[in-house]
Amino acid sequence: MGWLPTMRTACESSRDEGPPKMPRNESLEEKIWRKFSQQPLVPIGCAATAYFLASGIKSFRDRDPVKSQRMMKARVMAQFATLMCFIGYLGVEKLDFRIAPMYQDAKKAQAQQGQDGSAE
Repeated sequence: MGWLPTMRTACESSRDEGPPKMPRNESLEEKIWRKFSQQPLVPIGCAATAYFLASGIKSFRDRDPVKSQRMMKARVMAQFATLMCFIGYLGVEKLDFRIAPMYQDAKKAQAQQGQDGSAE
């Protein structure tokens, strides 16, 4: 059996390299900062919604029905705007502006194969 090539298993190859590198856990502050920098309009919208809610409750407690109604309408609009921003951020990550992306990918692969073939 010495003439057969030996196959290394995944366990054997990982023993040679040592344990896999574990990603560093980010703290709560780092995660909040990362999310805020990626999607800044969502926390701003949440703060606006909270402001309009608190102001509306205060107006209701002060028995000012006109201002209370206006604040509650503003709260609903702020919630809607925040939700649309959140959905927009999710959609932008998956959006592809290319026309016929499969065709463009195939052309790019053909061009790379042509370059690789001419380089040899």
